[in-house]
Amino acid sequence: MKIITMPQALHEVFGEQQSIAEIMATLAFALTGSAVMYFFLYQPANPDFNWKTILGLILVADVFAGCIANFTHGTNRFYAERPKGRLIFILIHVHILAIAWLLNAPFEYALLTWAFTIASALVINQLKNHPLQKFSGAAFMCFGLFLLILLPMPQWFLLCSVFFMIKVVFSFAVDHYAH
Repeated sequence: MKIITMPQALHEVFGEQQSIAEIMATLAFALTGSAVMYFFLYQPANPDFNWKTILGLILVADVFAGCIANFTHGTNRFYAERPKGRLIFILIHVHILAIAWLLNAPFEYALLTWAFTIASALVINQLKNHPLQKFSGAAFMCFGLFLLILLPMPQWFLLCSVFFMIKVVFSFAVDHYAH
């Protein structure tokens, strides 16, 4: 598995070093997930492809990419060595709120999803180096998925919300490779 040094501008996404296979898998999932969501599930009120749609799809792609990238050794290591950076990264994740606004999803469900996700991630982040961190992350994520399934939201937004929750609660907040 060939490891490459990442440009400084991509450290927050892929860490300082990343394998080509992990980069390709991340990009493939981001593009595939976004395409499936847009072409098969999303039914816009306004069919015009405008700036809000483009920006919304960029954020959707970021959510899908983060689900995979945050599980990589490079990204995990980068944030494990920078606890303040991990906390800031959790706090700035307003993607689901922006996606709801940009692509016209029910904002009240986006707000509930966001609040549960961020609160869960903050709790899990505080459990760094605790033997139950991974289990707690999985438990919070599973309860969150139950919550999402119970909300009457459009299927495309449910898909985005599920992957947003996985990205932030389990993929990112958990230090998967702690030594």
